[in-house]
Amino acid sequence: MEDKKISDAVELLLKGAKMLAYHCPECSMPLFLHDGKVICPSCKKEVEIVESGREVVVRLKEDLEREEAEKKKVTEVERPREEIEIAKRWDLEGELKDVLRIYIRRLANDYDSAEQTIRIINGILEIIENIRRLNI
Repeated sequence: MEDKKISDAVELLLKGAKMLAYHCPECSMPLFLHDGKVICPSCKKEVEIVESGREVVVRLKEDLEREEAEKKKVTEVERPREEIEIAKRWDLEGELKDVLRIYIRRLANDYDSAEQTIRIINGILEIIENIRRLNI
């Protein structure tokens, strides 16, 4: 080990850090627990130690954060598919037809606002047509 790495490790010990039995995945220096964080004295990077039964995984925290961010991106891309599945279960077209019936009845009873009601009806019909085109 280089003198600088050793002196950095000794400095952490003098500050009250505890040397751990695990090593940095990047430079193989012993890891230290200091102020509630596991750090490498050489890389100056925070490390996470995950124990799962007998298996222990030592990873740089920035690698873990990067992986979590990538998983989040994948989840965001997959979300629209989930929303489409929900829309398939939810009878959107049927509900729009119910609303359409209400406006058609309103058209028959209220001649004063017929123009506006017709615009609404046309809009609903257009939405229903788009739903069918998208095959939702």
